Amino acid sequence: MLLAFFGIWRRPQGFKIKDCLKSPSDYLVLAYLGWIIWTTGDYVSTTKAMIPFAGFYFATALSLSSLKKMGTFLNCWVVGLIVVAIFGISTELGFELAPGSSRLTESFFGRLALNTWIYNNPNALGHGVVILLPLGYYWFVWKRGLTLRVLGFAGISAGAYCVYLTQSKGAYLCGAAAAAVGLLFKKARYVQVFLLSVMLTAGIGALKLLPRMESLSAKEDGIEGRLMIWQLAYNAMQGTFSGEGWKRFEAWIETEQYGLIKKATHGSYVNVGADLGYPGLFLFVGILYACFRTVLQARPSEDDLEGQRIQKALLTLVSGYAASAWMIDRAYHTDYFFIAGACAAYHRLMTAAVVPSSEHMEVPASTAGAAPVESRALVPVGPGNGPLELAVGSEAGGEPFLGLAWRRIGLVDLTLITVSFYAVVYCWHYLMTNFIQI
Repeated sequence: MLLAFFGIWRRPQGFKIKDCLKSPSDYLVLAYLGWIIWTTGDYVSTTKAMIPFAGFYFATALSLSSLKKMGTFLNCWVVGLIVVAIFGISTELGFELAPGSSRLTESFFGRLALNTWIYNNPNALGHGVVILLPLGYYWFVWKRGLTLRVLGFAGISAGAYCVYLTQSKGAYLCGAAAAAVGLLFKKARYVQVFLLSVMLTAGIGALKLLPRMESLSAKEDGIEGRLMIWQLAYNAMQGTFSGEGWKRFEAWIETEQYGLIKKATHGSYVNVGADLGYPGLFLFVGILYACFRTVLQARPSEDDLEGQRIQKALLTLVSGYAASAWMIDRAYHTDYFFIAGACAAYHRLMTAAVVPSSEHMEVPASTAGAAPVESRALVPVGPGNGPLELAVGSEAGGEPFLGLAWRRIGLVDLTLITVSFYAVVYCWHYLMTNFIQI
């Protein structure tokens, strides 16, 4: 991390503190980390614990200063997931690349787990790898050449088999949600209606065919236990309003076999709500909102396939994380800050320094850093960006502007974040009291 910030400081355009406040996500992340410190107390040690999170976020947001760099970042992400999938299925295929994974898998009654610190249980492995399915398609298959398509399908197949072996119901649902968002994105309204109807009928039917999906019911011991923990967490959030402090909420339940045992919250929203209260959960949801708005509203030009591919990849990552956050504890994992940082970097690229151009002319990279100029039609200038069209208005000559006009949080954003926050709280309460079998 120190090397990353040294590189940012030594880059040609230099570094200024104001560079850390260029996107709405920047303010929300700072407020979120500040609230964690404030509500947890023990200010010195808590601040030290927050420095890595801030570092991962801002190093990502500031270093991905071109589409080429962002492409390299996502290449590493996708290839990393493929490597994890290969390590996972190696256990099933008889050449164990992570020693001890076979014994670990046996302890989970045949559900695949990887003997590593992060993926040492089936749910963690399943949720970690399942995003490879839609992400790998958009990154290696969508409008690519034959060689990359073959490699992409091979990687996706490895990921699909790995997730199948984990028998993680949550991972199946997470993958389906992320894939659904990708399929519906930028489709005509009638196509979206048709696809959504197919997903809610044939799609749910297909999900039921996967291992253990037939037992998706509140009567199952695992789900029943989680809902009990959710009730404890909900009571903690209501009872304290500001939460019990970062990583301080503990859920203990009584079992016949083991007596009183400590259990995880099994949900990032639940975890944040219990630890950080209503304000913390509001900011946690707000950061996801900022990521979604940036990615959904950005408009790369039609001939800029790299910009479109990055947009689809980021949307997949945000959707997958938001879905997984209902089922596993990932609130304090660095991938949350990596994803938010990547979306903030994409926001910077879409609202880059611009010069006026009524005909979307190309601008030499030497003009990078020029102050924004009031104009109706604009293009960005930044190293490695190319002539990606950008604008700050809504319409020009009957054609919608390209780029991203959203630059700061306004009243509408606060309203939508509030609505999203209350929707999360409502779903949390509804699921823990009225779980319905699908």
